[in-house]
Amino acid sequence: MISIARGPIRWLLRLRGFAGVTLPPFGIFIIEERLQDERLIKHEKEHWRQAQELGTIKFYARYLWYSLRYGYWNNPLEVQARKAEDV
Repeated sequence: MISIARGPIRWLLRLRGFAGVTLPPFGIFIIEERLQDERLIKHEKEHWRQAQELGTIKFYARYLWYSLRYGYWNNPLEVQARKAEDV
């Protein structure tokens, strides 16, 4: 489920300043130097759980809607994933 981000995914992550991304149904991709970051892993696994709960299409649609409505930082799915980092 967790893979090293390579090629275009790695390039886009670095371009945007992110260390990882969850892309259901393909998996979780993390830049190599952050593979041991437990908080990041928990964060991305929470997104994976959200996608499993909502279904892939609903997850993407809701994530996009929330990002447009609330912005990235206040996106409720991101807020929930940040809370999961501390569990």
